[in-house]
Amino acid sequence: MDPREFYKRVSGALPLERLWGKRVAVVGLGSGGSRVAAELGRLGIDLLLIERPGERLEEHNIVRHLLGFESLGKLKLDEVTRFIANLNPSTRVSPCGLDVVDEPERLAQTLEEWPPDLIAVCMDNEPSKHVLNDLALGLGVPQVGAGVYDGGIGGEAYVARPGGACYGCIADHLRLHQFGPTQHSSPDYNHLHSPEIPSTCALNLDIEQIALLQSRLALDLLLGSNSLTGIPPEVNLCVFANRVVPGTFPRPLHCEFYCIRRRKDCLNCGECPSDLEQESARILADLQTAPSQTPLASG
Repeated sequence: MDPREFYKRVSGALPLERLWGKRVAVVGLGSGGSRVAAELGRLGIDLLLIERPGERLEEHNIVRHLLGFESLGKLKLDEVTRFIANLNPSTRVSPCGLDVVDEPERLAQTLEEWPPDLIAVCMDNEPSKHVLNDLALGLGVPQVGAGVYDGGIGGEAYVARPGGACYGCIADHLRLHQFGPTQHSSPDYNHLHSPEIPSTCALNLDIEQIALLQSRLALDLLLGSNSLTGIPPEVNLCVFANRVVPGTFPRPLHCEFYCIRRRKDCLNCGECPSDLEQESARILADLQTAPSQTPLASG
């Protein structure tokens, strides 16, 4: 393959040479994660693909997944690896089957042996996101994650940089500002005729919109600039509306940007206990040496 011929239609859009040699761990190869992996892989970025062992493409996945019927019943990990090799044979892909929640020690060892420049968080459950958040903080590696809201009304993409607000801080903000409908439980797609089925559907184009936003943020992080999006570096949360939802999204196809601050009381990235003890001691000392004041009248 001649790189000059292969990349000539995109070489003017971004400095590709700054991406080659970069390493991204993509965790989760569902409808969103498979697209993030494909977008980064087609540009020649080294990939570590992580998916749960035995996770296969089911018929109900196909209507909105990157893979098609030729991959039905096959392992997502193997099939996404093959798909990327077909997009760009020069891309180095390392597939890894493990469960993030059940095997955190193995995950930590894997990331230490294959140190990434970035972790793309593409899991759809909170326990996995928090496990990855803890590991990323320990390794000093940035994260870029995303999620699609129930019904496909929109979604979010976030960036957690070392030294800034971690995913825990951002998740606290999202809980306080609930953009999408509350999801009480996950549907069992293998038993769709059960009495109670939560509304958690989304179209392929809804998911792809958010996955592409996540991919753009990932590329900005890898390039070390905001040259691809123009989004200021202090922005770490993007909330995108796919359609109008009264009371939630007044405008369609519109993105809002947020600068979430690091929380000092965050259990993940906040001040360590020794720092808090020193601060408490300083405040106590100030109170003891402060001049006495006349108390305010009560009643």
